[in-house]
Amino acid sequence: MFIRQPAVSGTFYPESKEDLVSLIDHFYKQAAVEKFNKPPKALLVPHAGYIYSGPIAAYAYKILKGFNFTTVILIGPSHIYPPSGEAKLIACPSGFWQTPLGQVKSLSYLDFDQLKNNQLFQESIEIHKLEHCLEVQIPFLQTVLTNFAIFPLLTNGLSKSNIEQTAEIIKSILQDDTLLIVSSDLSHYLTYEEAQMVDKVTLDTILSLDLAGFEQYGDACGKTALSLLLALAKKCYWQPKLLKSSNSGETAGGKEQVVGYASVAFIKNI
Repeated sequence: MFIRQPAVSGTFYPESKEDLVSLIDHFYKQAAVEKFNKPPKALLVPHAGYIYSGPIAAYAYKILKGFNFTTVILIGPSHIYPPSGEAKLIACPSGFWQTPLGQVKSLSYLDFDQLKNNQLFQESIEIHKLEHCLEVQIPFLQTVLTNFAIFPLLTNGLSKSNIEQTAEIIKSILQDDTLLIVSSDLSHYLTYEEAQMVDKVTLDTILSLDLAGFEQYGDACGKTALSLLLALAKKCYWQPKLLKSSNSGETAGGKEQVVGYASVAFIKNI
């Protein structure tokens, strides 16, 4: 049985169960977010070390309390393995992902009849093994959901030409109890003032579902995953709502070089 071990426990977040729960609870207490009457269909969340982006991610995960999801699709960029060759969505073998809070069942594309013969997908333990962008989401999920499985995917350079096609493919596996999470930070290593301006432009395109504008002007490390989310939102009539935006200069770092973060919920509006 495949068990994916934590890669950034003890660095991006505490490796002690008690310390991890305490830190996430602290973030929830600080996140003043309104209660939603219906569950979100998708979330944009950041993926830095918890001291940097955890306070912003908490705004997104806090709204999940009281809702039930059986499958959580996680999509984010591969930071360690750059795109090479044919564009793919990289899945992990079926099994479990381990965190200090326990194990979460993990699905592969081979577990979905609609996907198992699709050439867009492939499996790779190696590409997922050290990647942090999806791993850091799981402890948050474990504090608000029970009896759920994850379907982790890393984008590996999907081109503009197949974003729409890929959105249709992902749409085919969405159910009422499916949640889609896109993991991405915003601008990187600008000054505090520059980041505020650049991130505002990026968020304006996201909140208006302006896919063309986002692809031209948006600044995010998970740009491909975010483009996929915007394409899906338009197809599925999801309305984005900004929950919180900030940057590392406001959470745990200096203001000479910062990284931007945002939490955005997508709600079905019909």
